Amino acid sequence: MPPRKNPQDARVKLLVAIIGKNDEEAFVEACNNICVSLHFAGIGFGTAKSNYRSYLGIDEVEKRVAYALFPEYCEQALLREIIRHLQLYLRGKGICFTVPLSGISNVIARSILSTPYREDLHSNAKSKKEKEKMHELILAVVNQKYTEDVLESARNAGATGATLLHTRSIGNEQAEQLIGTSIEKETDTVAILTNTEFKQKIMEAIRDSAGLKTEGGAILFSLPVDSFIGIGRLDADEN
Repeated sequence: MPPRKNPQDARVKLLVAIIGKNDEEAFVEACNNICVSLHFAGIGFGTAKSNYRSYLGIDEVEKRVAYALFPEYCEQALLREIIRHLQLYLRGKGICFTVPLSGISNVIARSILSTPYREDLHSNAKSKKEKEKMHELILAVVNQKYTEDVLESARNAGATGATLLHTRSIGNEQAEQLIGTSIEKETDTVAILTNTEFKQKIMEAIRDSAGLKTEGGAILFSLPVDSFIGIGRLDADEN
């Protein structure tokens, strides 16, 4: 089907992929097969005990956390291509999810939105927007000594997966004075993708076990997720 002029309300979105360390090239290839996209990648680690890694379906300690900026109207076609290339329907292979953006450089946006609009790539974005958000990404930045407390409390509250990133607290002296507590320099960021119905329960469980007023000192926040694939999902159109 021939391309036509891109819609005036076309937007750029963010795709986040948590995948095996050997799947980075396949991820980039899948993105480039569908659209003009901009990619970045970093390293994530599973630092929990082996029994937690088994529960979370993590076969490798080291993971790649990859990001891609892409045109919204290619969303479902892109997710389908990633499923095909990376076999994310298999346990432990990883997950991908999309997040809306509130702003982006005009130069970057114009380049990414140069991907021709085609009806066969169209993501049916309007109907997706009309649906209530079904998933959220919870992020907990916690003292590394209490990471396993966060994982256990999240699991008991309904979490079915997590990814850990080693992070550091930098230049937060002013905020620490206002908060009334110091933030440990060496931290882990625990990322949990969950159904919206479990979000509040999981965040409350983490707060109680390792929250800001405990020695864990966890800082919690969440982000809305539009679509995701992985954890046994075969249909990129399903939300």
